[in-house]
Amino acid sequence: MSGPEQRARPTRTRKPRSENPSATRTLLRASGVLALLLAVVYVAVTSYSGVPGRSYKAVYVSVPQTGNLILHDQVRIGGVRVGQVLGTTVDDSGNARVKLQLDKDTRLTRDTAVAIRANGLLGARYVELKPGRSRATLASGATIRGGADSLSFGVSEALNTFDKETQGALGTMVRGLGTGLLGRGQQLNDTIRVARDAMPRFKLLADTVLARTGAPRRLLPSLAQGMTPLDENRRAITALFGPASDALAPLVDQRSAVQELLDRAPSTLTVADTGLQAGVPLLAAARAVAKSAERTLPYAPAALRATTKLLRTSDEPLDRAGSLLDEVEPTVPAVLKITRSLKPVLPRLQDLLDETSPVLTKVAPHACDIINFATIFRSMTGFGGGGGEGPNGPAMAFRLQVILPAVGEALRIPDPTGLVRRDGYPAPCKYLSKPYASATTVRVP
Repeated sequence: MSGPEQRARPTRTRKPRSENPSATRTLLRASGVLALLLAVVYVAVTSYSGVPGRSYKAVYVSVPQTGNLILHDQVRIGGVRVGQVLGTTVDDSGNARVKLQLDKDTRLTRDTAVAIRANGLLGARYVELKPGRSRATLASGATIRGGADSLSFGVSEALNTFDKETQGALGTMVRGLGTGLLGRGQQLNDTIRVARDAMPRFKLLADTVLARTGAPRRLLPSLAQGMTPLDENRRAITALFGPASDALAPLVDQRSAVQELLDRAPSTLTVADTGLQAGVPLLAAARAVAKSAERTLPYAPAALRATTKLLRTSDEPLDRAGSLLDEVEPTVPAVLKITRSLKPVLPRLQDLLDETSPVLTKVAPHACDIINFATIFRSMTGFGGGGGEGPNGPAMAFRLQVILPAVGEALRIPDPTGLVRRDGYPAPCKYLSKPYASATTVRVP
């Protein structure tokens, strides 16, 4: 407004601002900020051992081994975190004595069990408490004792059993697996899903290997030798996974039919094995036939030519054979009648042959001796008959044989008569090596 309606405004006076604050005020501000920082640091450092101002319960655990359990590792009951580890010492018995800080309202029974378990693949651990069924509870400061099985061994403990060279080789293998599996997450998940059912069989295989003394020690070098060619051809093997997956996809889609086939395979293989065993003699016979054919084939061309010639000249003989068969045809019924009549007799004849075969087998080697006996018997009973030369001298002659082996040889006396024999019991059919000597023809030198 202007003119008389304009009111005069009161003027305010401002104190001049000091450009340099006082040293006292600056010091107070710095002290406050420093105190706040120290409080934050204190809370951050001490909060690992519990929230300041909150009360806790202390319980001790005594176990033979703690693995790589460290300070502030978790304590769980049923998978829920109820506390942490505050420290580890050694008691008088040589066991590890672990101090646990638990929430104040944590209830533990007197039969509470303890286990130190793995909390991942990198070696982290946690303490698991398993309250029992007892109604009595543990007071603060009580000790829970665990056995030798309290510590569950994990990957880190398993790796510590190998020397540095083997651990380095395992690292190389893991890096190689990582490179090979890079970008194949979906295929790996499918493999894990399919391999889930195979884990019991793998465990059975592992138990079988471990049950044999020294088998794992022999198996690992063998696996190393087997993996070396695979490592040299890893790129080609990696390129094989894609086509193999496409080839196996139909089997996965029809896995029920494949499973049914596998269920029936053992019985089928048993039958096939029996058939193959029965076919071994057939193969042996086929081999013999092949060998015989190998010896016969060189003569086959000449035989085929002779056969061809025979067939060309066989018209007239075949005509005669036809006429002969026509003439023989009326006799066939009579022959059949005779064979039917002989049929009842054949079993008895077979029995007779079976009974006489052992006798004939014993007598056959002495056929010549029987003939000799008959000849001598004829000669001895030929008195009054006509004489004449036989196969063993004249009839009605007296037979004589002298068994004198030692004296004749010792005196070197020749025997022109042939009457002296060395062996009184010669072998079968050796008795008549020549006709008997006749006294009328003996010439004494």
